Amino acid sequence: MRAEGIGLAAFHCRKHVEHKARHGSHWHGTYSAAELKPYLAAATSYVRLRAISDRFIKQALTDLALLLEEAGPTEIATRLKGMSATRRARIALARLRVAGIKPERFVAIVLAVTALIEEDPGSHRTKEFRTVQIAKALHRLASGYHRVWELEDANGRSRKVAELHAFPRSSGPVLRLIGKAVEKPCEWVLEKHLSAVLALKVKRHGRHPALRTAGGG
Repeated sequence: MRAEGIGLAAFHCRKHVEHKARHGSHWHGTYSAAELKPYLAAATSYVRLRAISDRFIKQALTDLALLLEEAGPTEIATRLKGMSATRRARIALARLRVAGIKPERFVAIVLAVTALIEEDPGSHRTKEFRTVQIAKALHRLASGYHRVWELEDANGRSRKVAELHAFPRSSGPVLRLIGKAVEKPCEWVLEKHLSAVLALKVKRHGRHPALRTAGGG
């Protein structure tokens, strides 16, 4: 990194610095949708049942709805180059709003990601990793711009002639800004309900695979 004039990390090589920018950890990768699925299922049902009755969840939903409303207009992925990280983060949130992702889903993702990190014995338990993993999970819901161009042939049948699939870069400060913006309204929800969500996940889907292996069943 020093030879290329792009800085010098104190303890890590360029490969690990770039890995942290993408995943929030120098060594741990991003959790897949399959790994998150049982935690998200438990968190979704838990939040749905308490969306009106629980004051902490209700307040988080209100704050997240306002966050999405204030995110402003969206923009297609091919036009993001040169924009500041703050603006790109706001556009990402606006894209989720336009895609119809409800505040309940945001709260469920925050709970699910945190529960997975908490239960996985091989996870990286730092706040930055959790923040990035939350943003990554949200990013998968509405990240790309897709367009297909068609022409009619002589018989009047549509024929695809070209298509474009563009995705904003899932790395760097934009992920941190998205994750922090969504985490903040959910702080009390995590404080009051994380243990219950994790218990519900274990009841329905069993313990984390690594714990089942370590425990012999």
